[in-house]
Amino acid sequence: MRPEPFLDPDPDAAGAPCALSLSVRAFVAPLERTGSLDARLSAIADEDPRSLGAQVHARIQQRQLRAEPDAQSELPVQAELDCPGFACRVRGRIDLLLPDGDGPMVEEIKTGFRPATILRALAEDPEHPFALQARMYAWMRQRDTGQAHRCRIRIVSLLDLAETLVELPPDPGFPDWVAARVRAQHQACLRARARTLERRRLGAALAFPFAPPRPGQQELVDRVDQALRDGRRLLIQAPTGLGKTAAILFPALARALDQDLQVFYATPRNSQHRVAEDCVQRIRAVGVEGHPVRSVTLRAKERVCPQPQVDCRPEVCPRALGYYDRLRDSGALDTLAGLGCATAEVIGQLADQHGLCPFELALDAAPAADVVIGDYNYAFSPQATLGRLFGNPEDAARRIVLVDEAHNLPARATDWFSPALDLAWLEELRQRRQLPPNPALRRRASAQFRRCAQLLESLAGGHRVLEPDPRPFYGEEFRIGKLLAWAAGAGHEVPPGHPLQELFHAWSGFCTGLRELGDAHTVSWIPPGRLQITCADAASHLAERMAALSGAVLFSATLKPFLYHQRLAGLEAADTAEVPSPFPAAHRKVLVVPQISTLYRTREREVPRVAQFLERVLPLRAGNYFVFFPSFEMLEQALPLLRLPGFRILAQPRRAAPAQIQAILDSLRNEQGLREELGLREEQGIVVLAVQGGSLAEGIDCPGEALIGCVVVGPPLPPFDLERDRIRRYFDRRYGCGQAYAYTYPAMARAVQAAGRVLRTPQDRGLLVFLDRRFLAPDFAACLPQDWFQDSPRELVSAAILEDVRRFWAGD
Repeated sequence: MRPEPFLDPDPDAAGAPCALSLSVRAFVAPLERTGSLDARLSAIADEDPRSLGAQVHARIQQRQLRAEPDAQSELPVQAELDCPGFACRVRGRIDLLLPDGDGPMVEEIKTGFRPATILRALAEDPEHPFALQARMYAWMRQRDTGQAHRCRIRIVSLLDLAETLVELPPDPGFPDWVAARVRAQHQACLRARARTLERRRLGAALAFPFAPPRPGQQELVDRVDQALRDGRRLLIQAPTGLGKTAAILFPALARALDQDLQVFYATPRNSQHRVAEDCVQRIRAVGVEGHPVRSVTLRAKERVCPQPQVDCRPEVCPRALGYYDRLRDSGALDTLAGLGCATAEVIGQLADQHGLCPFELALDAAPAADVVIGDYNYAFSPQATLGRLFGNPEDAARRIVLVDEAHNLPARATDWFSPALDLAWLEELRQRRQLPPNPALRRRASAQFRRCAQLLESLAGGHRVLEPDPRPFYGEEFRIGKLLAWAAGAGHEVPPGHPLQELFHAWSGFCTGLRELGDAHTVSWIPPGRLQITCADAASHLAERMAALSGAVLFSATLKPFLYHQRLAGLEAADTAEVPSPFPAAHRKVLVVPQISTLYRTREREVPRVAQFLERVLPLRAGNYFVFFPSFEMLEQALPLLRLPGFRILAQPRRAAPAQIQAILDSLRNEQGLREELGLREEQGIVVLAVQGGSLAEGIDCPGEALIGCVVVGPPLPPFDLERDRIRRYFDRRYGCGQAYAYTYPAMARAVQAAGRVLRTPQDRGLLVFLDRRFLAPDFAACLPQDWFQDSPRELVSAAILEDVRRFWAGD
């Protein structure tokens, strides 16, 4: 798929000329890449304004402008390049235009961590994109002014700031290359236009996957469709089991197909990919044969890489060597397009079949997909944003982003801006074996680790807020960079997993955090050896990302209060909607039990009471139950006290592996077979003890008898520590409601989300119990779904709990 938007207003018009607008970088980029995959050449990607490369870039421009009064920087240029039936507008900005006695000099600045690799690539390939970009700028200036311009590239090492100038010799044949590239872009434009028309026909024929729609689904479809048409951002709270994924994805996909856009379905966990994949597979185009809706699922490189260690150098990874040639010859991209829904498993199998990198294969398939499914990071993280989908404003403007379980997004975003350095981690890196062993490099690296550790140790003390001088940290960042540059120059092997590489990336990440400190940040020392930057609010970053998109819909079962989630997601002007549960109210029994307290200071005496409550209430109806605790500590206190004869008790382990979580879910979903295997009486069931906010509390589906009840043991308030108190103070200053923003609302999002595991279909009947009087307090109750009570949450308090539960299960 083309890298930037068409200007063609009416692709349906027969014989209408194609029109395309491209940046210089996009115009000179290969239309089909060849050779090997090499992560060392990743500098070709656009630099994020916050990145170290962009900062170095700007400093060089400022230095040259001071040295050359007549020099110019960021000089805009544009050219209209035509051929029969095609108009191509190419535009860009020259990094530096310098006066020179032999004629004006166009200079392109390129930064990277491996400048030697860039220099070698330039020497080996006269049509390297960097060289073509510089020549293109010079040719455009000469075309405008009639004066010949020379050109060169300034290669700058981000490790030690060393600079190398590469002057490009004159190329009399360059105008012929430009003409050939215009013709090639014309052909690409015609292919893209055909795909645009195909997508438009596909969109007009889409059929909603559930006929008729469930109550509430049509309302969602209409709200999403209108918001996307109006260019408004939308926050939606809708209960689990409603089918909100289909009701939100369907109108977004229809608009994307009609307007030649792409849907990016963002999730906080890989486990939630399956829901979106199933929905894409269900959506069919009526009367359009052979053109399935295309989706591609992205997984992190570390999860899908088949090599023992992620190292994308062609001399190390056989799948990187000759990757683009094998990709072309294999026809793998056409295979994925024909399959429609390209899951991570399908992509992995195809990659194995043809010896391709599964991560890069997914990325290469993504631009041609109608729906891309992936983690929040790929759309919003400053470190992991996918450049080929969101790398510049034009690309971002072609994306509609759907944010699933959106209550998680603000916390994930603040984590991106909360780096830390830890003495124990430094020591582990220092002692790690390095293969192949290199005594000279190890000596220098060990000395560097000691200097970094000494800098941290100089700040040691009690748990407190610090205002450290950033200059020593920047100095060590520079020294680590120089050490890496020395190692590369001396021919020493420093692969991506080398301790020195890990140190550099972590230390540079922390220095980036120091450079961006503001009112929302706190630096603190956490004994025994952690220096922590804590970001309270990343709304400004999210607002910038959200504003660039064609559309954004954030949805969850827990987005109340709306104003809180709007502010923290950077969406002050968003529309909001709450859709009530479509299921009969008689099928749901919600209770708040204020007689039990989960306050930390009372837990020692209250945990036995929690166990007694469970022992009296759960046996009233045979079946499977979740009991969600606010912490593993409380879960582990309750577990040995719990007596439920005949029930099988399972407990979520700390740091559970995915296989352990899946085993628990399989037990719930296959309970009948388990009963027979264990010889249990028919009335027995399973009780799962888990934690709120954990992997069992979100994104799982246990319909019908797989789960009939859920007990939420208190709100999982964040720890009352120094960092959280600073977050409270920040929100007090900004919005006047620090306690709610720092503690109450995050906790209630987890509590209500956990309760949402029950009632997934119209036939389900379920019991929801909340143990703690705080659930009745105004700030806590403001987070509860509107259809759980009529006027006040006190309606959920029972004077006769056991009798009310018995009557509910009896259907009275």
